[in-house]
Amino acid sequence: MTDRHSSADMRSILVEVGLEEIPSQYLRDIIENFGHLMRDELRNQRLNVSNLQAWATPRRLVVRAWASKEQEALRERVRGPLLANAYKDDEPTPALLGFCRRVGVSPGDVTTIQDGSKTYIGAEIEQPIHPLEELLAPAVQRAFAQIPLVRSMRWGHGDYRFIRPVRWCSLWVEETFIPLVIAGVPGSAETYGNRTNHPEALAILGTQDYDRALDQGLVMVDQDKRRKVIETQARGLARSVSGYLDPDEELLEEVTQLVEWPTPFLGRFDEVYLEIPEPILVTSMRVHQRYFPVHKTDGTLLPYFIGVRNGIGDDLDMVRHGNEKVLRARLSDALYFYRTDLGHALADHRPQLDRVIFHAKLGTYGDKIARIHSLFDATRAAWPLNETEKDQFKLVIDLYKADLLTQVVQEFPELQGVMGEIYAQAQKFPNAVAVAIGEQYHPGHQGDRIPHSVMGQILVLLDRLDTVLEGVANGLKPTGSEDPFGMRRSALAIGRVLSESEIWQEPAYDLFMLAAQLLNLERTAADESYDLVLSRLEYHLDVTQGIPAQKSRAILAAPYPWCSYPRRLAFLDHILADPHWEGVALSFKRIDRVMKGIEVPKDPPEWDLPVEQRVWTVSQRAMAHQNSATHWWQTVQELSTAIDALFDAVLINDPDPDVRLKRGQLLAYAQKAFNLFFDMRQISV
Repeated sequence: MTDRHSSADMRSILVEVGLEEIPSQYLRDIIENFGHLMRDELRNQRLNVSNLQAWATPRRLVVRAWASKEQEALRERVRGPLLANAYKDDEPTPALLGFCRRVGVSPGDVTTIQDGSKTYIGAEIEQPIHPLEELLAPAVQRAFAQIPLVRSMRWGHGDYRFIRPVRWCSLWVEETFIPLVIAGVPGSAETYGNRTNHPEALAILGTQDYDRALDQGLVMVDQDKRRKVIETQARGLARSVSGYLDPDEELLEEVTQLVEWPTPFLGRFDEVYLEIPEPILVTSMRVHQRYFPVHKTDGTLLPYFIGVRNGIGDDLDMVRHGNEKVLRARLSDALYFYRTDLGHALADHRPQLDRVIFHAKLGTYGDKIARIHSLFDATRAAWPLNETEKDQFKLVIDLYKADLLTQVVQEFPELQGVMGEIYAQAQKFPNAVAVAIGEQYHPGHQGDRIPHSVMGQILVLLDRLDTVLEGVANGLKPTGSEDPFGMRRSALAIGRVLSESEIWQEPAYDLFMLAAQLLNLERTAADESYDLVLSRLEYHLDVTQGIPAQKSRAILAAPYPWCSYPRRLAFLDHILADPHWEGVALSFKRIDRVMKGIEVPKDPPEWDLPVEQRVWTVSQRAMAHQNSATHWWQTVQELSTAIDALFDAVLINDPDPDVRLKRGQLLAYAQKAFNLFFDMRQISV
C-alpha cells in the first residue's frame, strides 16, 4: 500500500484472517465476497472507503484499504409522541419529557412533524461521531460472518461455521493494532509465512510493514501476481525444451490458488509413455497431478511437464525427481491398462453391461441400450441418415457405453466416451461410429458445445431423452436446489441439440409424446419432461444470449421444430417493431380473455353473419401460410381487424348456448391462427 491515497482524513487499514488451507475452487469467490462485504460494512458506518484490495492465498484472506479516520456527521430528524399527548395544560407531559431525555434535547428545542392528518413532536439531533478504531473490528466480524459459502464446517467448542478453521487474525489501522476476535480466535500482531520456508510467526508493525513480513515469509498474497508468475515462468520453461503450453485457464487458476509462493519447475518422463494416447497422458498430468503438459509446435506431446512448488525449499532437484517418480508410477499403470484394453474388443464388454446398474430405479445399462434401440427403430425414418449410416448407428448404440468396463476408464473416469472413441478407431470401426461414441457426453457443462457429428447429436438426444423421461416417471425430477441425478443437465442437452442442430424437423413436443408411448410411460411424464427441457433451454438462452424467457417461450412453445428458433427469433423482433403490432396484440388479448377451453370445430359450421364468416375465412388464410411467416403476418393483421369488427357487432357470450358455442369455436380457430408461429400469450401482455 503506497501513501498516495493518504490524507489528513484517511487511514490505511489491514485485516488478515489465517485459516487451514481453503479448497482452491472456492478461494476466489470467498475473497471477492469478503472484499465487497467489508466495503459495505464500512460505508454503512458512514466511513469513506477507497482503494480497497482483497487478496487471498490458500491460508489467508486479506483486505487492505484506505478509510476515513472517523464517521461523517449525520443530522437526523427523530419523531416523538403525538402533539396531542405531548402537552397538558400547556405543560410537557411525561411522554414528551421521556422523549427529550432519550434524544438529549430540552422541551424548548422540539419541533413538530406532520404525517398525513397527524402531528407529532420531533427533534433534530446530531448523531455521535466515532473514530475508525472503534468501528473497524465489529465491521470486520460482521463482514466475515456474512461470507456466502458453498459448504461449511463447525470446529472447536463454539457454533461458528466456516469452510475451514480460523487459526489466526490480525487487524490494523496504520501502526495501531486493533483487538479482534474471529470465530473465537483472538487477534495478534503476527502473521505466518508459507509452510515450506517459514511456518513460524512473523511480527507485524503496521499496515506499511505487512509487505516486509510477507516477503520475509515468502508469501505472495496477490493472487493475480501469483498467476502471472506461474504463467510467465512456465512458458519460459516450456520454451527451454522447444515446446509450448496450451492455454488452460482452469488449471492455471487452480494452481494459483494452491500455492503461496509459486516456484515452477520442469520435469521429464520416459518417451516410452508417449505410446499412451494423449487424453490419458494429459489427464494423468493435469487432473491427477496439476501439471502443465508441454506440446511440440505440431501439437503433439513432448515428454515433459511443468509443476509448481509452494515455496523455494532447499533442493528443487529433489522435488523434481519426486514428482517425476509419482508421474512415472501413474503412467506405468496407464500404459499397462491401455495395452490390456487393446486386447479386448469393445463388443466383448457389451454382455457385461446387462449387469451394470445405470440407476436403481431405471435398471442396467443393458436396459438403457435396449430402450434407445426401441426409440431409434420407431423414429428411424425421421433422422437425416442414409441406410448405411442408420445401420452404423445401431452399432453406436450397442457400443457407446462399452468403455465403462475398460481398465483405463475405471482408473480414469474422466475419460468415459473419449476412450470408447480411441478403442473404436483402434479396432477399425467406421470413423462416424467412433466419433459419435466420443461425443456422447457433450454438452457436459455450461459453455460446452453440442456434438459436431449427426450421429453424435442423435445419440445424445436419444440418450438424454431416455434419462429425463424415465427419471421423471420414476420420481427423480429435480426439486429446488436438489438434482442428484443431473436431470437439469440432461434436459439442457436435449434442448440444445433440438435447437442448435437440424436433426429433428418436427415439433419438439411430438418427440416427447412418441418417446413416452414407446417407453410405456404416462402422458404426464412427457408433459413434465417437456416443461423441464423448455425451462432449462429458456434459462440457457437468457444467460448466454440475453434473450428474455418470455420471448424464447413464445417461440419455442409454437408447434414448429426448435431448429427454426433463430430465424423465428429474427422475425419476432421484426414484427414487435412493426407499427401494427400493438393492434394485433390487443385483438389477441380480446380473444384470450373470453376463451375458456373451447376447442376448434372438426367440421366448419355454417356462419349466420358476414362478420363471423369474415373471421373464419381470414383465419383459414392465415393457417395456410405455414411456410411463409411474412404472408402470415400480413394476414394476421387482417384477422385483427376482422376480430375487432366481430366484437363490435355481436355479443360473444350470447344468451343462446348454441350461438355462444359456435362463436367460441370461431374464436378458438382464430386463436390458433394467431399462434401459428408464436405463442402470442407470452408476448401480448
